[in-house]
Amino acid sequence: MRTHHTVDNTDWLKTAAIILVVVEHIGYFFIEDADWWSAFGRLAAPPFFFLLGYAKTRNVPLHWIWLGVILTLLDSWNTDWTWVAPNILLSLALIRVARPHVQILMKHHGWAAFAILVSVLFAVLPITGNIVDYGAEGWLWALFGLCQRIYVDGTAQSGEPPAHAIPENLHLMRLLACFVAAVGYVWQEQIEFSFSQIHFAAVILGVGVLSLSLCLFQRGPSRIQPPESIAGALRFMGRRTLEIYAIQLAGSELIIKLVPDLAP
Repeated sequence: MRTHHTVDNTDWLKTAAIILVVVEHIGYFFIEDADWWSAFGRLAAPPFFFLLGYAKTRNVPLHWIWLGVILTLLDSWNTDWTWVAPNILLSLALIRVARPHVQILMKHHGWAAFAILVSVLFAVLPITGNIVDYGAEGWLWALFGLCQRIYVDGTAQSGEPPAHAIPENLHLMRLLACFVAAVGYVWQEQIEFSFSQIHFAAVILGVGVLSLSLCLFQRGPSRIQPPESIAGALRFMGRRTLEIYAIQLAGSELIIKLVPDLAP
């Protein structure tokens, strides 16, 4: 359980992710030659989807919905009201609704359910990004997070059957889920951004290191407890990521709309 005074592993992961979100958005909104900003920004979204799959919470906070709608409308407003993929917050909400049902499928059908889910998600990667932000990419990372949590904790969702009802060889399943999520993500992001060789290599390396790190992730107090001045900042950023994300994205959208000369 997270405490008010201890920095936990989730704080570190979410702080790193939200910093990368800000890096990506600075490059996207304000930098003309933003390839490196975009390359580093590719590491921002996977941790949030992974943690969503890892979590045991089922409820979808209402503010995810209305903030997602507002941010989507701001994005569309900035593109003269053309269609834009609904904001990532709406993607997260959909995944949270679906995740318990996915776990039930895995409980009853084991590897068959896992294989079908992965195959379907991988097959629809090219089209789902236009339907909702990150599309099937986010679902694959969330599936990896779910497998990782069951593997680490040895328990299923609260109120559902215990981990022994989950498919055997979960160690192999979570590694395969990690591999598929990483490969699908790198592939789809390269299609979208058309990175040069050096930038694409950086993305591959970054996603590879991130994936290995997530394979080691466990919720709980961090072994590294920094001085309180740093710990306070980590707790704030790690536990206020939604607010930071919404404020800086909405602010960037409004600045570019009201002061278009700042756009690259």
